[in-house]
Amino acid sequence: MPKITTGTRMRREQGAALLTALVLMLAVLMTGVASTRSALQNARAATHERDRVLAVQMADAGLLDAERDIEGGDGPTSARASAFSAGLTAAFAAGCGDDAPYDGLCAYDADPSRHLATLADDDGPAVAFGTFTGSVMPASSAGLPAEAPRYLIELMPPGGDGHLYRISARGAGALPHSYAAIQGYYRKPIDGSPGRRIGWREIGNWSEQYASR
Repeated sequence: MPKITTGTRMRREQGAALLTALVLMLAVLMTGVASTRSALQNARAATHERDRVLAVQMADAGLLDAERDIEGGDGPTSARASAFSAGLTAAFAAGCGDDAPYDGLCAYDADPSRHLATLADDDGPAVAFGTFTGSVMPASSAGLPAEAPRYLIELMPPGGDGHLYRISARGAGALPHSYAAIQGYYRKPIDGSPGRRIGWREIGNWSEQYASR
């Protein structure tokens, strides 16, 4: 049996130590890569969630602007304001009107989800924020929505005190193709007193199927 010299033993031990060190370095490297990948995924998820919240807030701003529109906006004596005060059925068109002064006014639809596609149409009848109220919202800057909110107003069937309107509003986030839609109800008394909102709910987050650009 051949003798194992001290030098041979040392070389073997050094080789084993080098191999162990390489395995440990590889394990540390893989752990670092996994941690970095997880951190990037979490950062992306946080960015998209923050943008979704912004889009919902902008949709709510559109809802508020529609309520001001119903209350007369910047033309309290206009034909549009009179249509809201009287609940004028002829002013609310099937498929939503796109002729002044009744832009964005919709006849009742039993399936409110159909308004999602109408809101997504850049050339459709949806009313842009501030059109009838004079309100202004900054857009297209860092941290701000890519575009102003837009909305549709639907006259609901008669029932209860005053006239009930369903508002569908869309808001944009700062990221491309990032949108949210909400719907709320607004009851306007026939005596001319200020109306009130009757709740709202989120009805959709946009993906490519609704993005028209």
